Amino acid sequence: MWKKEGLIFSCDKYGTGYAQDPFIDKISDDVWRIYYSTRTKDVVSMPYCIDVEANNPSNILKVYDEPLFLPGESGTFDDNGITMTSIVKVGKEKYIYYCGWNKKVSVSYSLSIGIAVVRENGKIEKLYEGPVLDRSIDDPIAVSAPCVIYDEGIFKLWYITFTSWKEYDGRKEPTFVIKYATSKDGIKWDTNTNICIDSTYEGESFARPWVLKDKGIYKMLFSSRGPVGYRDADGQHYVLDYAESADGKNWERKTEKFKLTGESDGWDSGMTAYGTVVQGKDKYYMLYNGNDFGKTGFGYATSIDFE
Repeated sequence: MWKKEGLIFSCDKYGTGYAQDPFIDKISDDVWRIYYSTRTKDVVSMPYCIDVEANNPSNILKVYDEPLFLPGESGTFDDNGITMTSIVKVGKEKYIYYCGWNKKVSVSYSLSIGIAVVRENGKIEKLYEGPVLDRSIDDPIAVSAPCVIYDEGIFKLWYITFTSWKEYDGRKEPTFVIKYATSKDGIKWDTNTNICIDSTYEGESFARPWVLKDKGIYKMLFSSRGPVGYRDADGQHYVLDYAESADGKNWERKTEKFKLTGESDGWDSGMTAYGTVVQGKDKYYMLYNGNDFGKTGFGYATSIDFE
């Protein structure tokens, strides 16, 4: 059972409030770094971070004022924004995986997966100007929201793939499912057509898988929504959900096991989305976004167990 602990941070850098897709990097025994993405007034996502006290993320130690790296040149896969979604240690460096945004004509946008590196000296830079995973034979429309772990000698990736754009109430909306891929180096990925978490009704979609291997079981936090009015106050909003797997490939949704308790202060009263989990000193910590896809910032919840 997860207990809400309250709002941590809302970004005022561009006057938009957005602080989306937060996740924790354990810098030391005393400091955790929370990566997130905010939006400019032109709706371009930019990558930032804050430092908080380890095991007490409500205590903000430092707010970084400059973007960690920048969108690409015109025509590249991330020329309209960067949304970071996971980090993994690789030797003395770390890989940050992110979504690159592109505007489109027949539909409103497309997404691909890029990679940046945190050097040993702390400097962050893109590894490539192009994506490490893009639409392909296995993923014909777009890919997004990478969660990567290093496990059993390989890199394992859970990500969102688009299956369609369909019109609902006069507007084209995308449908997403969750898939799985592997890599020897974290850069070149072997994909397939198998789906880990599939829609149970037309238009059901999922956002931002987050996977931990806990006590020999792969445990996934993700968000689900319906296709109708999910941007509106009374629409089919994202809500956090939960699944388990013995091998990381075949998953069973266990919505009944996930419980989020406690009163909200309004910031998360209508939506809970983009959750991530780390194991702390004596409990698990979950970061998540609230209303309007993170416009109200991100907060956290705690639990003795991850489920």
